[in-house]
Order: sequence, then C-alpha cells, then structure tokens
Amino acid sequence: MEEPSGTKKLGVRALAKMTGYSTGTISRVLNNSALVNKETRRQVLEAIEKAGYTRNPAARALATQRTKTIGAVVPTLAHSIFARFLNAIEQELAGQGYALVIATSGGDADAEERRARELIDLGAEGLILSGAEHNAALLEFLAAGNIPAICTSVCEGQNGLPAIGYDNAALGEKALRFLVTRGHENVCVIHGPAENNDRTQLRIAGVLAGARGAGAEIRLYETSLDVAGGASSAAHIFASQPQPASAILCLSDVLALGVLFEAGRHGIAVPEDLSLMGFDDLDWAAHSVPPLTTIRLPTARMGTNVAKALMGRLDAAKEIETLRLEAEIVERESVADLRNR
Repeated sequence: MEEPSGTKKLGVRALAKMTGYSTGTISRVLNNSALVNKETRRQVLEAIEKAGYTRNPAARALATQRTKTIGAVVPTLAHSIFARFLNAIEQELAGQGYALVIATSGGDADAEERRARELIDLGAEGLILSGAEHNAALLEFLAAGNIPAICTSVCEGQNGLPAIGYDNAALGEKALRFLVTRGHENVCVIHGPAENNDRTQLRIAGVLAGARGAGAEIRLYETSLDVAGGASSAAHIFASQPQPASAILCLSDVLALGVLFEAGRHGIAVPEDLSLMGFDDLDWAAHSVPPLTTIRLPTARMGTNVAKALMGRLDAAKEIETLRLEAEIVERESVADLRNR
C-alpha cells in the first residue's frame, strides 16, 4: 500500500478492524490458506482492496494471483553482452508493467537450479535460462509447477523447453569459412571453458565442420572467458616456432581483446602480421585499434523477443515458439586478405 510518510504498514489487526472480518480470517486469506472458501476469499480481498491495502505489491499479488515478475538466470554479469541482453528484456517488460529479477549461476548447472528455485520463491512467474542443457531436477521443477521458461542464446529447444536465440554451430562454421575465404588456411581458435556450456560446444563443433569442409588446419585453445584468458592463450601461440597460424579466431570478443593487448606487447601488428576475428560485436569492437572483425549476435533482439514471448504466455496463454534469429559477420579492419598478397 502506498501510505503517507511515517505511516506504518497495516497489520492483520488493523485490517480486521477496517474490514469487519476477524483477524483469523484475514490471516488465512493473506497466507492463501486452503481453509478459506473461494467466496469468502473474494469478499475479504475486496474489502482489503477498498481499504487501500492492495496497492501494496505483495497484497496485490495475493488478490490477483499475479506478481508480473520474470526471473532470469545468467552465467555472469561480468560481460557486457549479458547487460545488453538483460537491458532489452527489462525495457520490454517495463513497458507492460512487468519487473525483472536476475540471478547468476557461474555456469554451474546445480547452482542454476538453486537460483531458479529462489527466483520462483520470490514470485517470478516465468524464467529465462541460458543455453539448452539444464539438469533434470530443474526441468522436473519447472514441469511440476507448470512454470513457463525459455532457453536463450540457442535456437535448439530441448527437454520440452522452447528456445529463442541463434545457431551457434552455423555461426562457428561461418566464421571459420570467412577466414578461409580471405586466404587463412591455418587458424588458431581460442574459446572459453566448454564444459557445461553448450553454446561454446556448438561453436567449436561448427568451427571443426568448417575446417573439414574447407580443408583448413586449426588448433584449439581453451582458456578462461576473460581478457586475461585471451592474452595468455595468445602468449602461448606467439611463443610457438614457427608461429602456427596467420589468423586467430576468438569465440568471444573479450578473448579477442586479450589477444590484441598481447600482440601489442610482442610487437605483432594486427592485421599486418596476424589477423584477428571475434564473436559477439561488443560495444567497443568498432573502436578498438584496429576495429575488430566479428560476428554480430542479435542480443538485444533476442531479449525483446524473449520478453514478448513470456508476457504473451502469462497474459494470454499464447504458446511460446522456438525462434531462430539471424546473425551477421561485421567486417572491419582486423582481418587481412591474404589473396591480395
């Protein structure tokens, strides 16, 4: 309830006095007790609303059985790509009177389940999850509670859950083939941890398929998904004699930034001595030196579509359909065309 400054939140006794119902009845209704029949519950909630109490979000939720809250569990908030995604969701939800609550899992499936349960306990009516693979306990929990959920950053729905995102395998293959068409037949590929991350696994599978199809040689380097990880992998590559590749493909822009820094420390010019390609098109990619060639993921569009789909399900019982969004290569200045040399 929106109350004048200094006014205390109404308690059960005050509500009983204002509505004429007993404290026991008020308490049972507010606690959603099964001992209260539907007609009595309706009358009590109407009386509470007339008293102004249901302007409090918690009381409104009791009266309408709706919180208009969506929960999102993401691996981390450390990377700006998640900020872009969540910002698009929040803007779309806010326009329809919904709220967004966020939790992080650290990429751990068991932690994701715990955080998902916590968000539902806080009143989330639907969930947004990263990737298509989730542990059985979480899937059973969602099914038992008939809780709508959407897998994101993938376009392959699994385990009965719809997905809204992009084709990671196809994009991995597309990136590798792009480098090959520019004359790069030996490519080092740097990626983050693949365990428990189906998006990375799919991108790697796509890169491998692209290499087989184009007759290219690749070397894979797994590292931490941060700038330091990209730099350490680049240092290892640069220490090889002879240098094993004419190009480095990073399956995340944050890794490419680490490569750029390490190349500068080694006096290696990009793209004159080494070509570099990223994956994400983060905000800084167009402003790095040189500007980074990368895959532009439809992150904001994905967030908007996810928000609309969940609201459609909750407000109008619309079925959530799996949706594949297209992504594109943004060619800038970090990849040299060896065919012209």
